[in-house]
Amino acid sequence: MSIALNIEGPSHSSSHSPLHSASLSTDSGLHFLMTDSGEHDENPDQRIGPDIPRVPEEFREIKENMGCYEPKVVSIGPYHHGKKELEKMQSLKTKIARQLAKDSSGAAEEMYNKVKDLVSYARQCYAEESTRQFNDEKFTQMMFLDGYFILQFLTDKLKNQKLRNEEVASVTRDLLLLENQLPFQVLISLMRIHERKGDNIAVEDKSSSRQKLSSESEDKSLMKNIEHFFEDNGAIPPQRESCWEKISNFPSELARKLISRRSKSPGSMAIDSDFDHLLGFFHFTYVYGKRHQKNKRHHRRGRRLYREITSWNRYYSVNELKNVGISFMPSNTRVFTDVKFKNTLLGGALCIPQLSIEEETKPLLLNLAAYETCAGWYSATCTSYVCFMRSLIDKPEEVKELRSKGILRTTIGSDDQIAQIFKEITTNLVPNPSAYNEVKSSVESHYRNSVKRWILQYKDPISTAVVKYSFIYGFGVSAIQAYLAETKEKPGFGNCSCSNATL
Repeated sequence: MSIALNIEGPSHSSSHSPLHSASLSTDSGLHFLMTDSGEHDENPDQRIGPDIPRVPEEFREIKENMGCYEPKVVSIGPYHHGKKELEKMQSLKTKIARQLAKDSSGAAEEMYNKVKDLVSYARQCYAEESTRQFNDEKFTQMMFLDGYFILQFLTDKLKNQKLRNEEVASVTRDLLLLENQLPFQVLISLMRIHERKGDNIAVEDKSSSRQKLSSESEDKSLMKNIEHFFEDNGAIPPQRESCWEKISNFPSELARKLISRRSKSPGSMAIDSDFDHLLGFFHFTYVYGKRHQKNKRHHRRGRRLYREITSWNRYYSVNELKNVGISFMPSNTRVFTDVKFKNTLLGGALCIPQLSIEEETKPLLLNLAAYETCAGWYSATCTSYVCFMRSLIDKPEEVKELRSKGILRTTIGSDDQIAQIFKEITTNLVPNPSAYNEVKSSVESHYRNSVKRWILQYKDPISTAVVKYSFIYGFGVSAIQAYLAETKEKPGFGNCSCSNATL
């Protein structure tokens, strides 16, 4: 018995190919390669593991970052459920859900039943070993309590619970941990029911087309609620758009909206199919932004892109870039990974979105990087961003420079501590080699421009000399002018001072 292997090149006929066919007998040591294990049919773009995975071990083994993946005050999902230090918020979940059942038993019942319908799907979103301890009833209860808690927190309905500012900040932090996520489909389903019941919308009386319009309108409202929640998160750069920019962007923005309206169809994808969880929504909105579709193509052809990179551009620190006339300025985008380079007459400007360094910033960036690693995305946008920032920041004075330009806003620690934070975040992280390729290419081109470098190198000495000799020249001219003015007032020697009277 033998197995034929047909190996043909794309541009050669079988008759001209020296490797037209080959045979492996069952005695061959390579026979194991031909067993149909299904591994060779795996889609390279397929997600690695469940939608809500565990943080990879290579992230957890870094001592300085170990606490960045554990919730401080609230657990969401099965991974950290039942921990003693999280009991206070667990009691609060039950309290507010009980109040819902008292105020609107119909809404509470509908929401619970919706979660029950999704329980099989929700189980598959987590690592299998983490859900075995829960039967369907217990798992449904956990999903319902967690989902309703998130809903109340996102819509700012927990004001009456008198949470301290520290607790609110910790809840915000915990809701953006990779292992502390709720399936987005479960959350959005609860939010839709809550939105309808809250507005007293009678769903039964609506036609199918009216229901579709209502659903789209509700989804927009839900997305705004979630975005408002993220706006309070310090890691999001503020939107800074001038009046002229708004006018300039209006035609393209109007065209985009018209196209998006025309392209919508009854079979269009719903928001609960677009995202895995809240962290995924944050990643899509503030890491990818409008470049999502382009980056999606980059995932698919990642290997080819890697081969296309023939010229490797090195990273430079802030001080190195300053020495060749490159300045730094905050950009106007809300996507904090959107870095651009602008050429000027002699130098250039690196435009970087503002980043607020707070207690929650380090866990957020690490969990976004872990999310990209688990998803198997070649682009690794957030990972590449933090590595890029690390390359800029090598010394405390470079943190000071970025702070002075309004790029870094720090509320914790010294400049030395901020530099250390970036070192700890980037430990064991591997960026996409093609990330910021256009920016790095522009910087490299400017860095190697001998004419610009010569002008910039001698700019200061020349300027100093010009200022010095201008001062001397100005002083000399002023002295001469003062002398001439004085001699005009006094009679000169050898001149008669008498009047021209007739003798």
